[in-house]
Amino acid sequence: MPGFEKVDVDDVVVRMLAGTVPMKLRVSKVTNQVITCGDWEFDRATGAEIDELLGWGPPPLTTGSYLDPSKTELSNPTANSREN
Repeated sequence: MPGFEKVDVDDVVVRMLAGTVPMKLRVSKVTNQVITCGDWEFDRATGAEIDELLGWGPPPLTTGSYLDPSKTELSNPTANSREN
């Protein structure tokens, strides 16, 4: 999966904190640009965590955690992705 185009609500993604600590999260909302998992937001194209207070986001910003696309568990892999 080159990005997170197929990720939808109820899918399970893995947040990698500092690149070493995995944390499974359930997707609660998806828009064209953002994947939301409870209190966390991630860039849909890159998986970079978005946190305005910390200045985190997709390039050119830096981030302290990201979603690992190889560990994403789609709840319905044949369904079309949400485009809200």
